[in-house]
This record gives sequence, structure tokens and C-alpha cells, in this order.
Amino acid sequence: MIVRRLLLFLIPIGLAAAALWWFMQRTGASPALYGIVESRRVEVGSKIGGRVTEVLVEEGAIVDPETPLVRFDFAELRARLRQAEARVAEASARAEQLTRGLRPEEIAQAAAAAAAAQAQRDAAKSGPRPQEIAQARAELQATTAELETAYTTAKRLEQLAKTGDISQQSLDEATGRRNALNARARALRQRLMLLEAGTRKEDILAAEQRALQAEKAAAVARLGSRPEEIAQARARVEQAQAELAQLAVQLAEVEVRAPSRARVETVSVRPGDLVPAGRPVVSLLEESQTWVRAYVPAPDLSGWAVGTKVEVVLDSGKVVPGTVQQIAAQAEFLPRNIQTREDRTHQVFAVKIQVAGAELRSGMAAEVRRVP
Repeated sequence: MIVRRLLLFLIPIGLAAAALWWFMQRTGASPALYGIVESRRVEVGSKIGGRVTEVLVEEGAIVDPETPLVRFDFAELRARLRQAEARVAEASARAEQLTRGLRPEEIAQAAAAAAAAQAQRDAAKSGPRPQEIAQARAELQATTAELETAYTTAKRLEQLAKTGDISQQSLDEATGRRNALNARARALRQRLMLLEAGTRKEDILAAEQRALQAEKAAAVARLGSRPEEIAQARARVEQAQAELAQLAVQLAEVEVRAPSRARVETVSVRPGDLVPAGRPVVSLLEESQTWVRAYVPAPDLSGWAVGTKVEVVLDSGKVVPGTVQQIAAQAEFLPRNIQTREDRTHQVFAVKIQVAGAELRSGMAAEVRRVP
């Protein structure tokens, strides 16, 4: 009797299960999947770092692409940029000067300087002229005669001064003239000795060197700049421009901007903070990169494929359309934070479902249903 009652209870249940299995196979229905809404996290910062001067956004705000988020102090970098601009201008002017060559008046000035140096060299080699020696000897003789007269006059006035016949001022004037003539005579005597001795060898050699240098400078002025000098000057211009471009790139890093439309999750700095280079300062969640991560049991995997249309049901009852974007190639055990202990032994495949909607937030629970 007990067996009969048990059979009467189990047979309808078996028939109902078979009917449900047949219906699911005919309609293509499958059990719902449960997952979590995820968003792509972007950590943004500056490659140069520095001291924070402004924080321009609040946590939770929606920002568009290129929206300024954090700004750093850039006074020192701006000064370096101006110096680099000055170096570029200087190098460009030098390269332009070498390319165009000297002006006609500069060439003429170099030629005149060479001619003057050559004349000085020739004069040094020739030595003093006889007329110069004769003139120096005559000047010395005349000064010597004046000096003798001055000595005689000063001596006589000294005697008169002792008796009070002349003033002390008259005696001082005579003595001063005598001393001046004496110094002039010594200078003229020295000059005459130099003229009679002729130009020294080292003076002639120095004059020859100056003339040679002036001639080379005049020749360079006529020929213009060498090709290698022009190439070197242009290379310096390129180097200065490269340094300027590098500083311009660094200057762009003083302001951290949003790479895409996103929601500000966390801001980890405040004005006055000193931030090292490369450290993230703002964490963003990209709105366009939102998906649901769910798990398909291995027996049901055949009913899922990339491109499958689904409905994502949120706890609020909102239904959002979605598309299967990716199915994991390797099975895994069900995550520990979902389902029961018995279900954890089941193998599942992770499914990434692309969805879009302003109401979606990272961390939300979601139910995924396949569209028949």
C-alpha cells in the first residue's frame, strides 16, 4: 500500500518535470544567470608630479573627455620653458647668420683690419726711420739745453730767496720747471736709445702673428661659412627645439584630465599635497565600459554564444538589454560569494555581457535572462 501511494505521488512529479524539460528544449529557454555589474576603472595621474594647487572635481561627479581634474604648480616648469624658447631663438639666429654669410660692410671692415695689421708688421720689420732718430736726438738736445738753463735759474733764485729778495712762490715755480724738464729729458733719452737699438725680435714676431690672423679673418669673411659649420648650427637648432618640445609635453602634464566620459569614484589628493611622478590621483569609472559578469553552468553552456541577446534585470525591476560579448574559454568553480556550498562544486564559465545605462552602478546585483 505504501509503495502504491509513493508511486502515485512520484509519477505526476516526473511527468511534470519531463514536460518542463520538453518545453525548455522547444522554446530555447534556460535558467536565469546571476551576476554583478562591473565598470572599467581608470587610474589617472601626472607623469611629472609636483605640488597640487587645485582639485577641480568632487567624488561622484560625471566628467566629459578632457575635463580638468587636478592641477599642479608649474611656475618652475614655465621658467624652464621660457629659457628653452630663448635658446631656440638664439640657435636659429646663429644658423641664419651662417647661412646668409657676412654683410658687405663687415667684409670690408675685415679687409681694412688686415691691411692695418700688415702695415704694422712692415713697420716693425723696417725699424725706425733715420728721420725719426734725428728728430728724437734734436728734441733731446733742445730739452737738455732748456734743462741747463732751468738749473741755473733755480740756483740763482735759491740765493735770492735766502736774502728775501724774491718770494717763495717764484722759487717753487723755478724748481718745478727744472724737475719737469729733467723728467722729459730722461724720457727723450730713453726713446732715443730704443730708436737707435731698432725693433725687438719679439715685437716683430707679435706683429707678424697679428697680421696673419687678420688676413685669415678677412679670407673667411670673403669665403663665407663652411658647410659643416652651417650643419652644426642647424643641428643645435634641432636640439634646442627638441628640448622645447619635451618641456611642452611636461607642461601638459601639470593638468590631469579625464580620458573619456566617466564617473569620479575617488580623489586621493588635496591642494598642497606633494605628489611623486606617476602616482594616481583620481580614480574613474568609465560609463561606456560597463558590463555584467555572470556564470553559466557547464551543462547549459551550449545555449550561450557570443552575440546572444539578453535581458538584464536589476533589483529595482528595471530591465536593460544586453549582448553576450565574451565567454571564458576555461571553466572555473563557482565564486565563493555566490550560491550555496553545494553549488560551489559545479564548474561554470564566466560570461561578460555588454550593457549600457545611466542607472547601472558598479557592484549592483543583476539577473540575466536569455531572450527567446
